[in-house]
Amino acid sequence: MSSVHNTNTASSNMHEPSQPHDAEFKGVSPANPPNQGMSGGYPAYPGYPAYPYPQDTAPREIQIVAPPTQFRRFGNAAALGLITFGICTVQESMMQAGISVGYGHGQRTMTGQSIAVAGIAQFAAGLWQIANGDTFEGAAFTSFGAAWIAKGIADVPGLGVLDYQDNETPEVVRKQKGIVAVAWSIWVLILLAGNVKSHIANIVLFLTLNLQLDFSCAGVWTGNETITKLGGWFGFFCGLSAMYNAATILLNEENFWFNLPVGNWYTPKSLETQSDPVYGDV
Repeated sequence: MSSVHNTNTASSNMHEPSQPHDAEFKGVSPANPPNQGMSGGYPAYPGYPAYPYPQDTAPREIQIVAPPTQFRRFGNAAALGLITFGICTVQESMMQAGISVGYGHGQRTMTGQSIAVAGIAQFAAGLWQIANGDTFEGAAFTSFGAAWIAKGIADVPGLGVLDYQDNETPEVVRKQKGIVAVAWSIWVLILLAGNVKSHIANIVLFLTLNLQLDFSCAGVWTGNETITKLGGWFGFFCGLSAMYNAATILLNEENFWFNLPVGNWYTPKSLETQSDPVYGDV
């Protein structure tokens, strides 16, 4: 009777499904899936749910712009692009608005910072963001970085740019600068439209930047000093907003007492009802 019982037990075990602790699945669990590569797929083992995100064992965060950190080749360079832009924008706008120094004076002292800080550093931050998969910030930082480099080079004596402008009448030079401001104002308006679903801090940044360029363009084109100064004030607050946005990235609960508020106001409907096969509703 004993032998018959053992035979039946063995026979019944042969028809039972494999368990995760079998040799085939040894050491495999939802927290430790097999290494099959990003395109290999991860089957659902008996008793365990499907695991479609093998490199991310923690619940995913909702990120509207920046890609998840596990897919980045570099760290988040947005803080670098924002702070370099903000520092130089605050300084130049103070000179444009006539704060501390007379209106229009001292702007050539920005030549070195225009090329190195707001120029090269911001341009590099844009390239890093493109490598991170963030096309929006990459386009914004690289375009403005290139513009600051061009502005700095134009103020370097001996390159012919200043000599060329000296040969033009003041009215022609003024209108040339107005044309440049119009083109950049259109570009910033596009960036502002692309941020309407972002947080309030970002919207304020691009709104004040757009107002700075609009008023500067109108003031330079018409030769109205008051309007140009008003554009400088908008630029001053734009630079402060950029520095605050950089601070929201650098200061968080890991190295600060709390996360700085940014004013999140929009949640896509697709994310409100999205269901994850592992973690359930997001």
